[in-house]
Amino acid sequence: METNKILYETKGLNVVERDGRIGIVPTFMNVVVMPFVSDDQGLPLAIGVLKETNPFREGGLTISLITGTSEDEDPDLLTTAKRELLEESGFKADENDRWYYLGSVTSSKFVDHEQPCFAVDVTGLQKGEAITDGSPEEQEMEFKFIPANDVVKAKDIFIPGLFLKLFKYVLGIDIQGSGETSGDDTFKFSAE
Repeated sequence: METNKILYETKGLNVVERDGRIGIVPTFMNVVVMPFVSDDQGLPLAIGVLKETNPFREGGLTISLITGTSEDEDPDLLTTAKRELLEESGFKADENDRWYYLGSVTSSKFVDHEQPCFAVDVTGLQKGEAITDGSPEEQEMEFKFIPANDVVKAKDIFIPGLFLKLFKYVLGIDIQGSGETSGDDTFKFSAE
């Protein structure tokens, strides 16, 4: 039987002791968004990332994907993903057929939190101004594209991990040679 003892509580997370182990349990829902531009066959040429300050990373900077917290007025997680894309990159991608749900992932065995992940093809869209939340962190961040060949160099595991999911599940490319692509938790949103 699982036992929980809250050791430390904040607005956004709890530090919990569970069966003799200590971990983190976030108290919010957030999404991860990986924008990409593609060639005429739909294959990703570049991935959109954020360069932002992070005191928990060497040098105080990190390269990461767009993330954001669901708000009460968001009717679903796709709406959250669309809003975060606009806020942090300046791309407005309202058409559902541009979006792919890549499933939920966890970031660490010490964190009890699954993060729903989305990819969005922004090819041909005009980039506008990012609409930040006004925080100094968001005002200082920079959105840029990295070439697909550089994805494996990323230290943030979400970048190459979701890039592989994009190929395997969304674009239907079989990377294991089995002849099958089983994307049960992955789908492309339709306009219906």
